[in-house]
Amino acid sequence: MDDLAWFDLEGEALTDAQLSFVSALRARLRDGLRPYCVERTDDNLLLVLDVDAPEVALVSVGLQLRGRSLRGDRISVHDRSFPPVPTLNGFHLDGGSPELAARAGDLLEWFANRPVVRHEWLHHGQVYADCYLFEDSSERLAQTYRSDLAPPSEEDRLIAERFVHGAGWIQTQGLGDPDRVVRVRGGD
Repeated sequence: MDDLAWFDLEGEALTDAQLSFVSALRARLRDGLRPYCVERTDDNLLLVLDVDAPEVALVSVGLQLRGRSLRGDRISVHDRSFPPVPTLNGFHLDGGSPELAARAGDLLEWFANRPVVRHEWLHHGQVYADCYLFEDSSERLAQTYRSDLAPPSEEDRLIAERFVHGAGWIQTQGLGDPDRVVRVRGGD
């Protein structure tokens, strides 16, 4: 498979800088990770890698190339926007394609290889809440709470203790220790 097909760029007319970058990135990643193109113009190329668990979007990582400048960071899974301030591992740097591709590859591999666990809370033997976390930082990535399966009055307690965000989304942070922890990806 050629470099353009690898990144879902078949039929696109890339600039020399874009072509050089995707070739260097493809060589850096070999046949491992496979980011895909979500936007391309003459002055912008946005590649995205989704790190998922079965049936759950966990985190998206974006690489935005503008000329010889590359921005890499975790991005919104909803609208593909970058954070206003770079995250811990985010970057914005200028350089040649080999240097940019090396840094981009490091970022993609770092996110893809981080261990993910799922905390589960049980009631009458059924999972009523779960939360996916990066195991190394305990950063919460995605969570669900099923009121219909939860212990009676627990939802009222969580709301009263303000473990609710947005349009009534119950947050698992108020549940205490999980009943079990399941390894989802990475780790030993």
